[in-house]
Amino acid sequence: MAEIISFFKQLFGIGIADSSVFQVVTRSFVMYILGIVMVRIGKKRFIGKMTAFDTILAVMVGSLLSWGIVDADLFVAINVVSVFLIILHALFSMLAATSDKFDRMINGKERIVIRNGVIIRKALRKSNLSEKDLMQALRLNAHTTDVSKVKIARLERNGDISILMKEEAG
Repeated sequence: MAEIISFFKQLFGIGIADSSVFQVVTRSFVMYILGIVMVRIGKKRFIGKMTAFDTILAVMVGSLLSWGIVDADLFVAINVVSVFLIILHALFSMLAATSDKFDRMINGKERIVIRNGVIIRKALRKSNLSEKDLMQALRLNAHTTDVSKVKIARLERNGDISILMKEEAG
């Protein structure tokens, strides 16, 4: 067993003052594979439109993986912590899927910003959203500048603005 541990320490440069290029490349390979595995464990929400909940995880894991490449002495600890964070994220995601209260706590809730052609300014203020941002979303997503044609517009949990137009009488 000691020979196996010694082999891996030498392979990854753990406990060695100056890592060789080969050892850095080997750590990079392992961190890359670990990153792929973690994205697969995190499922589609980890790579799709991300909420703040998902973004925090992506930043933390990305930072950890990069440290795992450059710091051989923390290589094992960083791998363990990265896997732990992905598992924690998966558990929180499962809890959020089964509990509306936990889901709102983790992911927030959507907010209606236009109802029946009327801009709800109080909702804009609570969301730190300017009217200019809202109008930009109308132009980009609904291809209109006429607020009166909007049945409902919501600031979604991921920051997108979804827009449903009124039915046109015809």
